[in-house]
Amino acid sequence: MPTRHANKLVASGLGLIALACLWFYFAPVGLGGSTTYVDTDGISMEPRFHSGDLVLVRRRSSYHVGEIVAYNSTVFHTIVLHRIVGRDGAGYVFKGDNNNFVDSEHPAGSQLIGTLWLHIPGAGADLASLRSPALIGALVAVGVLLFAGAAFTRRKRRRGRQRRAAETAGATPRRAPRHSAEPIVGVLAVGLVLLLPFVALGVLAFTRPSAALLPSATPYEQSGTLSYAANATPGPAYPSGRAVTGEPLFTHVISAVKLRFEYRFRAAAAHSLTGKAALYATIASTNGWQTTLELAPPTRFRGDRVFVTGKLDLTSLLALVRHLETTTAVGGSYTLTLLPNVSTTGSLDGLPVHATFSPRIQFSLNQLEVQPVASAGSSPAAGASSVSPLAPSAAGSATGRRDQPLFISLKVARLSVATARQIALSAIAVLICALVTTCALLRPRRRDESEAILARYGQLIIPVARVWQRPGAAVIDVEDMDALARIAEHYDRSILHEEAEDGEAFWVTDESGQFRYALSAPTWAAAGDAHEQWPPELPVSDVYADEPRLEVSVFDARPAGESVAADSAAEDHWAPDDPTDAIVQRSDDRRPGYEAAATYAGSRAKGFH
Repeated sequence: MPTRHANKLVASGLGLIALACLWFYFAPVGLGGSTTYVDTDGISMEPRFHSGDLVLVRRRSSYHVGEIVAYNSTVFHTIVLHRIVGRDGAGYVFKGDNNNFVDSEHPAGSQLIGTLWLHIPGAGADLASLRSPALIGALVAVGVLLFAGAAFTRRKRRRGRQRRAAETAGATPRRAPRHSAEPIVGVLAVGLVLLLPFVALGVLAFTRPSAALLPSATPYEQSGTLSYAANATPGPAYPSGRAVTGEPLFTHVISAVKLRFEYRFRAAAAHSLTGKAALYATIASTNGWQTTLELAPPTRFRGDRVFVTGKLDLTSLLALVRHLETTTAVGGSYTLTLLPNVSTTGSLDGLPVHATFSPRIQFSLNQLEVQPVASAGSSPAAGASSVSPLAPSAAGSATGRRDQPLFISLKVARLSVATARQIALSAIAVLICALVTTCALLRPRRRDESEAILARYGQLIIPVARVWQRPGAAVIDVEDMDALARIAEHYDRSILHEEAEDGEAFWVTDESGQFRYALSAPTWAAAGDAHEQWPPELPVSDVYADEPRLEVSVFDARPAGESVAADSAAEDHWAPDDPTDAIVQRSDDRRPGYEAAATYAGSRAKGFH
């Protein structure tokens, strides 16, 4: 029936078009769509929008003044839904309808998410509640139960219809082969149970963003090492003729000292830095006087390390102190402080970093010696921790906001949303492939169409020896077995299976006519053909006594509750010697309304209604 197939194709096409439209308009961005769902919060857009409303926005190629648009705010680190009131170069000027000021941030076009498309008051709170893991799991479980219940009800209804048809016929319907579908149903049931947790995980993962702008801090450490050396006359103070780092500097033996400061920036994350470094010396007295000397001018550098060198003239330094005391007539004790000054800028793990490092390395100073001050007497800068007075260090961190992965906390594990998506999709794909492969392997191989029909509709089929055409009734050939099964279901009839030497046929008989689906039977090509309308006189030897078959002249044989034996005895048309040899006999004086009789396994059966 081409028309029916055409209708199926049209319906399928319309269904696919409808699904495509739904996907195009409503699929969220997280699932590959173009619609963003925004749950409003606040009063800036009242009275049109209130907290808890659901707004659907869609991306557009261009945006204009007066449109309500959602954008990603780098200031509030969330989605803002306001109205465009102007342009500021490449940026857009936004303002809330209920605000008396414009937004301080002017987002660029890349920050815009989409313009208002659909507004559903009060639905935002409901949508947020649906993202609860417990509720999603419950909804999935309810869906599975409804699907299983529908399948069970349909199967139970079909069994009941088959049982009623069998009771009406007085025969036992043929059962489908045991291997037909039960293994596949079991595999599908197990697969569905295995799929459930991954489907729930996928729903949880795809209903929330995989990352969000969150505060972030990446640690780093700055350190430096001061070293010095001076040449001296070999003697008891300096046997080698050289003073090195850590030793006191005796001013009667040493006149000048060379200084070297090495800076190092350490971080586990990737970083890129530039900066400048300098070295200074400060001389301070307890009487309040101090002065600063430049030992190494600022030097620019690129990278995470640099060193600066300088020279300190002790003879000139002590002469300056003596001149001060002579001029002021005030004495006191003095401190020499070396001040490395390093400033760096750059990026650390994608975050901007601006760091300075200015430790204070102190020495005691008098007319006889210059001595490093011990750690207990040092005064390191805030945030610095010094292992030794000549090797200061300080810890810091680069702070900012950037996209960071979000996580789903389960009772058994804590997974990132991106990882949960990958696990869910991979597991679902693997399980579906495994189910398809297993079902393909378990699917029984049909030798011919007849066995396939018997395997699929076995519980609806009753085997018969012959089906006779009613006088004046048209035989309607259907295009396929599915059509015949739908007719049987519509009229609540069983399907008769007739086997002959020249082929097989499946029949459904009703008051409206006889419907047939023929297999390999060219002589049955059309209704009203050579198929005999009424049974001839059949010899007893042709009776199928050893095989349980139902022989029917027509369905509409006799009223329910009235047996063939009673009518045959009353009219003396039945005279079998053995009940197991009973056959249908032709009668020229049939009673009105009684057109046929049937026998099954040697016992007379009631006519079909």
